Amino acid sequence: MVDDLQELSRAEARQLPLHPSRLRTTDLVRGAVERLGSAYADKGVTLETAVEPGVPDVMADSDRAIQVLTNLLGNALRYTPAAGSVRLHVARTSRREVAVSVSDTGVGVPPEHLPRVFERFYRVDKSRSRVLGSGIGLTIARALVEGMGGRIWAESAGTGQGATFTFTLPVAA
Repeated sequence: MVDDLQELSRAEARQLPLHPSRLRTTDLVRGAVERLGSAYADKGVTLETAVEPGVPDVMADSDRAIQVLTNLLGNALRYTPAAGSVRLHVARTSRREVAVSVSDTGVGVPPEHLPRVFERFYRVDKSRSRVLGSGIGLTIARALVEGMGGRIWAESAGTGQGATFTFTLPVAA
């Protein structure tokens, strides 16, 4: 937890060293899926990946971009019951950016909580044990994405409706 807080403080102050370089979107997807593929299989949650044809490389810090995606995939796994599914989708959304979306069939997020899910220590379900995490993973993800020139947001139709977390990264020149 202390390490997470230190990382968050550095990320929010833009003091985390970021080393942006050309990153293939397929490498980003592969890096995150390799880290979590067995956890998905163990829980019995289907992980589907879809990278649209012709998606360009992005300009990002490879390790940090994989960290963000791993966080989102880990959260999706945590809040999706066995026999559920998670879809990782990568698409170009404009001339300047690529979007990476993680959609799940999990517990969802009530609409009134969506604006706050990226705040420090914010939890939609206050009764959940601290064992589930430090409550700052999404805050760190937001700081990293913004530090790499992207945006991040969450969408959900509500409780029991699943959720989608999306971040963008700039297209490599």
